[in-house]
Amino acid sequence: MAVLVGLWLVLSVWGVVGVGRRSSRSPTLPPKMPCPRCRWLGDWGGWIIATSVASIATGAAPDLPLWGQLGLVLGVSVGLLRVMHALDTLAIGTGVVAGLGLIALWLDSLSGGSWARACLLGHGGNLPGVDELCGTLALLWSLLLCRAWLQIEGNPLGVAYLVSLVALWLGWKGLTPALGWGATLAAILLSLLVLQRELTERRRVRLATQSQPMRAVRISKGADVAVHGGLLLMLCGGALWLSGLPQLSAATFSVHEAWFIPLGAVCALGLWRARATGVVTPLPPALQYAWLVGTLGIALLGTQPAGVAALGLALYWALIGTTLWQETLPRPPNLRLRTGGNE
Repeated sequence: MAVLVGLWLVLSVWGVVGVGRRSSRSPTLPPKMPCPRCRWLGDWGGWIIATSVASIATGAAPDLPLWGQLGLVLGVSVGLLRVMHALDTLAIGTGVVAGLGLIALWLDSLSGGSWARACLLGHGGNLPGVDELCGTLALLWSLLLCRAWLQIEGNPLGVAYLVSLVALWLGWKGLTPALGWGATLAAILLSLLVLQRELTERRRVRLATQSQPMRAVRISKGADVAVHGGLLLMLCGGALWLSGLPQLSAATFSVHEAWFIPLGAVCALGLWRARATGVVTPLPPALQYAWLVGTLGIALLGTQPAGVAALGLALYWALIGTTLWQETLPRPPNLRLRTGGNE
């Protein structure tokens, strides 16, 4: 755990320094890289997201020495980062990578949970299930997947269903009730915001013209919204029932969790500096509220508040990094328009 958190700390410091340099120069000036084709390796925010997904891969080889586990994480992270930058936009790329991590952790929980126990952020116990740190990552990965879904013009109701299903799964497989409750709070808030949007905009017809004849999308009616609201409420209620009542006991503080304190402090400093430079918010408001409520819910009701809060800050800071990286991409030059016979 200390090695992974230390790696995130180094990447976060890299980002803070980069934001400071960005504020002292032109915001559109791209960073200098010796090899233009390898510019994607300079995406420190993408590195944080990729390593968060790759961290669960060490559960497949728990007997590896520390240097072997670090090499495995870095190797998998390079592949995930390349996939992230190979797609159309970074929002879609991060969503695909986060979706891979979410699927892997879900399948692992159905097969005994060996990865969740033996990975770098695993609980290391004998009980099968998802602990607070891995569960927090799963919730945040689902929100990144939701952003990618909205990026490709997916139905916003799918976002509410996805997070509600993740809350139901965490309530079932979570080792502490805090996971189910925090994820359910995020799902309820997100569902309310999505349903409110559907009620206010259900009379608008969206048209698509992507190299196809213009077509109209079916409009949600009031009865449809009521049915969706009932189904989402049933999913959230089932998640709370599976979670059980939270145990409001004193949070335990370990030496391993102390590593998260400087990580959270550096990420908070980076977010403050990014806000001062006018960086655009990387998430839609609904997902941003769900991110905040879910992380705070798990941190306040759980036993590892410092670790959960640091994970929420670190991945949000990573999103800021990917946003800054995409803003500094050089734009292609404007080509001259040629007519027939003109040079």
